[in-house]
Amino acid sequence: MTATEWERELCLLFGEVLGMPDVDEEDSFFDLGGHSLLASKLTRRVHEAFGIKVPVRRIYQAPTPATLAAYLYAS
Repeated sequence: MTATEWERELCLLFGEVLGMPDVDEEDSFFDLGGHSLLASKLTRRVHEAFGIKVPVRRIYQAPTPATLAAYLYAS
């Protein structure tokens, strides 16, 4: 999977968790209304979708689909 494919999938997951139809790769999870409980839900969805456990703190460190994709792609 390429970094761009990670980004596209994460945009969909961010949108699903946040209840938004369109999320851009540079949109911040927290600027879109995300909070700690939704961050926890997002980490569960990432684990279900990709089989990678992501700590909630990583969402705070990498709050956009692009930055989270870079982290996942490097993993």
